[in-house]
Amino acid sequence: MRLGVANSVWLSALALAAVAALASADEPSPGDDEPQRVTQQEAMTKRGLTRYRGAWRTRQEIDLIEREQRDDVARKQWVGKLERLRGQLDDPATAARATEEIRGIADPLALPALVAAIGKEPVLRVRLLEIETLSRLPGPDVLAALAAIALDHPDPETRIGAVERLAALGPRPVVPLLVAALAGPDNARVNRAAEVLGRLRATGAVGALIGVLETEHVVVSGGGREGQTSATFTPSGGGLSLGGGPKRGKVRVRNDKVLEALVEITGVNFEWNVDAWRGWLATRDAPPDLDLRRD
Repeated sequence: MRLGVANSVWLSALALAAVAALASADEPSPGDDEPQRVTQQEAMTKRGLTRYRGAWRTRQEIDLIEREQRDDVARKQWVGKLERLRGQLDDPATAARATEEIRGIADPLALPALVAAIGKEPVLRVRLLEIETLSRLPGPDVLAALAAIALDHPDPETRIGAVERLAALGPRPVVPLLVAALAGPDNARVNRAAEVLGRLRATGAVGALIGVLETEHVVVSGGGREGQTSATFTPSGGGLSLGGGPKRGKVRVRNDKVLEALVEITGVNFEWNVDAWRGWLATRDAPPDLDLRRD
């Protein structure tokens, strides 16, 4: 019996010692903080990550961030370079060299500066030079930039210059952008988009052009100064508001540039007969990039 009691006491002491050892192991020692931080850094390094600007990033991410910073600096520098060259164009002593220097620009990072310069340049000759330079830049954004100029620049000759460059480059990638503009709320822009599509012989846009031969507008009258009216384009046409407030009515507008584009692309003319145009289109099974006038 004494032996059993002794064994029990011994086992209890052993258990207490084990618990004390575990508790001691859990308590942080004065030097524990540094090894834990180093261990985390080592673990992240093994995963290919580096601490950069407050976050763990891959080397590829860091390279992309730094490259974008360098590119942003270069884009801003091109603004200053173009302004300097533009000033030299007005001096007969430096105009020829400046023209050739502008024409020789090949850095795709110059694109935003060129687009901005075209937008504010008052002289057509200089705008066309800058459009020519823009069209020669490498990169996927050139066509979209030319399409935006062809669609939205206020000067018709500048728009034509951009269209000519688009046609030379092959405009198919920007046809969807121009077709999307046909569905916009600005009817003047609808007609400009149609004009560009016609000049580009965009056969794939025929169906969309037929859809906007006539566009429906909501005319709002009353509720303001006497006789005041306003019109806005709407695909659905809106409705008519009754009562004492402003009156809303629907009007349809024929878009001359849309008809001109259809005739230019197809070689046929059904004038404003939308059903005839649609019936004609339904008989065609030509691929969208085929010139329908050759049939």
